[in-house]
Amino acid sequence: MSLSHTAKWFLLISLASAVLAGCGAIEPPPQEYPHATVSFYVTVPADTPDDVVVTVVGSAAALGSDTAPGFRLRRQREGHYTGSLRLPVGADVSFDLWQDDVWIPELSAEGSPVPRHTFRVDGDMTVEATVARWGEPARAPGSSKG
Repeated sequence: MSLSHTAKWFLLISLASAVLAGCGAIEPPPQEYPHATVSFYVTVPADTPDDVVVTVVGSAAALGSDTAPGFRLRRQREGHYTGSLRLPVGADVSFDLWQDDVWIPELSAEGSPVPRHTFRVDGDMTVEATVARWGEPARAPGSSKG
């Protein structure tokens, strides 16, 4: 029993289509966005208690999209906090620094609110910030006012 010429072509085309579909030849590959490692290096006032958790709350999703809890930094030696994460290259990022849990904001040396820190992700980089002093407990960033 042999297959007709038409049946053979039909089987060959079906088989080729299945192979191509399985290889992803029909759908384009997912688009990749380049990311960079951004490291934060934050210096806090000498009177900051050792058990404080410093948090970066910012505009990028990895920083909480301006909502607590944000991105927690790790305490290092003598008033320094660090942490690294991946952010999209080309992203414009703004952020505030807070003491976590009691939500104490960063203030200027004169005691006024500090303008948001900003940077553009141009590749692997370190963002440095120095907290002059801490304010009073406030609402968590992004919480609704009641």
